[in-house]
This record gives sequence, structure tokens and C-alpha cells, in this order.
Amino acid sequence: MIPLVGNNMKSIESILFEDYQVEPAALMEVAGRSVAEQVVSLANPKTVGVVAGKGNNGGDALTCARFLLDRGINVKVFSLESSVRLTYLLDEGAVVCKDIKQLQDCDVLVDGLFGYGFRPPAGEAYATLINEMNALSLPVVSIDMPSGLPAEGMVEEPIVQAELTVFFGLPKVNAVTGLGLMRSGRFVLDSLGYGRFFESHAESLAYSIESTDAEKIMASGIAMPYHKREAGLVSVVAGSEHFPGAALLVVKTLLLMGAGLVYIKSDQHVEELVISEFPQVVKGDGPGAKVIGPGLEDVSLALSMAATDFPKVIDAGGLRSEVLEHAKNAVITPHEGEAARLLNTSVEEVRRNRYDAAKRLYERFGHVVLLKGPGTIIYDGQRWLVIPINEPRLATGGTGDVLSGLIGFFLSRGMTLADAAVSAAYIHAKCASEFSTGLNLNKFIERIAESWWAHYDR
Repeated sequence: MIPLVGNNMKSIESILFEDYQVEPAALMEVAGRSVAEQVVSLANPKTVGVVAGKGNNGGDALTCARFLLDRGINVKVFSLESSVRLTYLLDEGAVVCKDIKQLQDCDVLVDGLFGYGFRPPAGEAYATLINEMNALSLPVVSIDMPSGLPAEGMVEEPIVQAELTVFFGLPKVNAVTGLGLMRSGRFVLDSLGYGRFFESHAESLAYSIESTDAEKIMASGIAMPYHKREAGLVSVVAGSEHFPGAALLVVKTLLLMGAGLVYIKSDQHVEELVISEFPQVVKGDGPGAKVIGPGLEDVSLALSMAATDFPKVIDAGGLRSEVLEHAKNAVITPHEGEAARLLNTSVEEVRRNRYDAAKRLYERFGHVVLLKGPGTIIYDGQRWLVIPINEPRLATGGTGDVLSGLIGFFLSRGMTLADAAVSAAYIHAKCASEFSTGLNLNKFIERIAESWWAHYDR
């Protein structure tokens, strides 16, 4: 897991500069070269536009410009202040622009306007500048943060839309989830040669889950069952007259992942539909993990099942205050709209600070929270775990039902609530990203199950 940092990055860098006598200018050289290499790799440009702000981020941008010039690339610079670095660029053939629109003919734009020290709101002049940068419709490489995005706290537009963001030292809290993740585009991490130092001094409560982390956690769900009851027992409380397919999606996910015995508890029509499709499913409530809520309209079913001691995931129709207040041993999986309803606030407020929303849900109901959306967040009362994947294919009806089934499966294999949530969110997003079209949910479930059996449950 990679620690995420926010406003504390400044104090971490101060230790590096003061206690270990690392020169800030030396670090800027490494950073500038790193960004220049990413720019060339991204676009192989003939002309690069560079937007430089007033702080260290602007210095990184101007240093990047120097390395690009040395490669024989034409450079056009829009800088908010004069400096020796800018004078050098001008003397060596760079074009200094007075208007951001003069960068329109560039092949790529380097965003060095604001760094991690930015605090919203941007103010009218800077907001206009960010909007003008976006209006250029050029591929953008952002330095450390897309300008306009704060490292932590409330997120507000406008924010530069990057195609690639180069994180320095450690990723920033707001850049790996929600709107920040969407604006950051693809990202790379450059530790500037001090990776061990940054990680050891981060003192973070938020972490980015990498593929190796998720795979290690998922390995704990591997079973060598002697019989079906050792392969995982799951009861599904899902579906209704209007949403019968939700129960089918959950059950299919569980069966293909390898759950040994699956029960269905719903109205008669849904139970008969599920069993006609999957004859091995048993009617009623059984022992083991519970999946409660997908497509569910009968709240009384959710109330009675949520209060049991078995580990469970509660989604969709089960995400009601009266259910969650009496539930035990649960992961809850709201999207931003459901989170807003449960917190009696607006979707916009949840979106502005997804970390805070997840924490408030935990404090309100006492359950592990999986907050859906770009960069899914899992909060267990002690730390935030983020799956830093933005997969637009998951914006499809029914994908949440599949996610609930996955969590139920991993719970049935003995995982903790948080580990089950992390495992499910990771394999769910990873497999969605492997499709070249929108998601056919039957094929999506099959792809997830094939990935699980091929890589983890051999």
C-alpha cells in the first residue's frame, strides 16, 4: 500500500531539506527532467506549451522546459512571474507568451500552475486561467497535481483536465478518488530518489491499494474445500417484482466465483425465477454470509436479516437508516446519491469530500463503508483504503449487484469486512477495464470468475 499525503507534504519535504541537507534546487532538477521525459513519451511533440505558476511547481515547469529545449523541442512559455529560469529559456530560444491562447498551436501542454499547496477557491483570475487552459483542448501533463485540485479537503471546480499527472514523492489524497481522479487522468509516481524516506515519514491514514496489495489480500480467500459447506455459504436477500434481475446477478456471481451453497430469500416470483435459472440454489435463509438489498423493495426482509451476527454486505434497497441502525457485522456499499440521502446532505457535498463522507457514514452507523465511484474508498474506522481506478464502464445498471455478490463471496471465505470490500472492489474494477466495449453483465461476471479461478483459486 502506498501512503497518501496532503497538506503534510510540506513538513515532510522540510525534514528532507533541513535534516538531510537536500537542496530544493537539486530536487527540482530531478523533477523537471522526470516531467520532460513523460511529455516526450506521451506525445513525441514538436512544440510544447508550458504554464508556470509562482511557486515550486512553476519552477518544476520551467526546469522541464529547459530539458525539452535541450532535446531540440520548441517551447512556448506562459509564466506568472519573471525569474532567472525564465530569462535563461528566453535566451536559449523559448518563446514567452503574454496570453494563454498563444499556446493553442502546441502539441502538448505542461501544467505547472499550482502544486500541492493550492487551497480553493481559485479566485476569479485563476479560475479563468484554468478554464482557458482546458479550452485549448490539448493533451496536458500536470506536475504533481492538476491545477485547481487541492491535495486534501474540499474539491471545487475548475480543475485542469490532465491526460497524465506526474506525482512527486507520494500520491496526493484528492488525486486518487472522485473528481480528482478523473481530472488527474493516467498517473505515474516518481519518488525522486527518496521513496523510502517519503513513505517512512508520511504518517498517513489513507492508502492507495496497488495490484500487489489486492492480490495478497485475495489470496487469503483461496480455499481447498473438502465439501460444499467449506467452499462458502451465502444467503441472498435481493430482488423484487420490479427488479428481479438483481437477484440473478448476485447469485450468478456467487456461483461462478465458487460459493459452495447459495440460498435465496425474496418474494415468491423472484425465488422461482432464480431457481429456474440456477437449480442448485436453495430457497430460504441459510447460515453464513449475507448479501442484502440489491433490487430489494421489501424492507422487512432486510430488517430481519441485517440484525443477524453473520458477516454481510448491505446495498441498494437495504441502505435505509432503520436497517443500518440495527444491522450487525456489515459492509455498506452506497454510491454518492445513497450516501447523501443517508447523511441528509447533497450529492455535491459528498462529491466535494468523499473521504469525509465515508467517515461520517461510519460514525453514523458503525459499519465498514465502501463508497462507490471513481477511486472507490473503503473506510473501516481507522484508515481509508482507495482503489485508484477510474473505470467508466462501471457506470452501468447492475454492476453494483455484481459487486455485492463479490463481497458476499469473499466474506464467505472468511475475510474481514474491509478485506472483502477491497478484494471485491479491485477485481471488479480491474476486470471491467479489460473490456473494449460497454459491459454485458453476464460476460462481465464470467470474466471476473475466470480471472479469480485462473490467478487465485487454482
